[in-house]
Amino acid sequence: MSPTTPLSSIPVLSSSVADNYEFKFVGEGAANFVFEVLVPPGDEHRSLFQEYLLRVPKAETKAHSYVELQEYWETVVRPLFDPEDLVQHQLIKLEGKQLVSRLNTVLDEEEHARRADFRGSRVAVAEYGMLVEDMRQKHANDLTLEFKPKWLAQSPNAPASATRCRNCAREALKQHTKPNHHHSHHPKSPQQQQKTILCPLNFLTCATSPPALTNILTHLSTLSPPISPPISPQTTPPSQYARLTHWLQTNTLLPRLRTAQLANDDAGPLGVDDADADAHEPSFQLALAMTLRDCACFVRIPADSTRPVEAKLADLDKKNWEAKLGYWRDMERRLVEGGYYEGKGVEGVKRGGRYISW
Repeated sequence: MSPTTPLSSIPVLSSSVADNYEFKFVGEGAANFVFEVLVPPGDEHRSLFQEYLLRVPKAETKAHSYVELQEYWETVVRPLFDPEDLVQHQLIKLEGKQLVSRLNTVLDEEEHARRADFRGSRVAVAEYGMLVEDMRQKHANDLTLEFKPKWLAQSPNAPASATRCRNCAREALKQHTKPNHHHSHHPKSPQQQQKTILCPLNFLTCATSPPALTNILTHLSTLSPPISPPISPQTTPPSQYARLTHWLQTNTLLPRLRTAQLANDDAGPLGVDDADADAHEPSFQLALAMTLRDCACFVRIPADSTRPVEAKLADLDKKNWEAKLGYWRDMERRLVEGGYYEGKGVEGVKRGGRYISW
């Protein structure tokens, strides 16, 4: 199937055209790289790359093709939201292996600064890349942040006696299954001490709960990579701090995301049985819900108070549910059977006849 946007209208980036372009490494995930493209004045692509970053696939991954991802975003994800709620992206045709070589040369130069578990991965030779809306600073002193809203509603598989949301239960499991977690006496680094675990339900209650708002602001100040200077009344310009807190308490984007999560999963991973897994619709809906639970939210608060706050969702790629369903089911079983939803945390940490909770 072809995406909604006709392939014939897709812009082209060729090796010959890009000879005079400069590429800068911006970031990476498990399956993609993101580069900034600096284009000389007067070039036909200059306006395009002033507003968009170049996303390209990593080699040796099993991700969907970019044509499939774009089609999914245009036909499945985009109708759920208003245009201003989404980081916009479009396909771009890549021509010439020399272009891939240039991008890999940039990675070679940045190898020391990359995340340890990503080092060594390189750009794939692919027919298409993506142009992704740039949500970094537009002007000096703009405040920009990125966070994952995660599960904004309880898992359908959580027991009725649950005292933790799905995300908090998952974090408890992670804490309990860390090597030597309960026996380590090594002091934590300042970064480890400062890192906070946020209950995502705080995003929905912070309008009426001062503690929830404080939790969010504390969490946002400890994100990685860190925001500099960190978010606080002492270090953030008063107008931007006020606008951030106002957005957190009044935005309609995160409630809309929660509604979409709920609408596409009323049974949870454990509610999709083997017969359902062979059918398209139940697994398709669950995969969409999991995409919505794993997206990122970008917020940009201009230094100029006359310009509006921008908040947009990104990383809404199609999930490979055939490969992921077993993992999703196993995770829910561990959370339920291990008592993590109920605050027991029983997996290997029962001591003295009682359960140790994190």
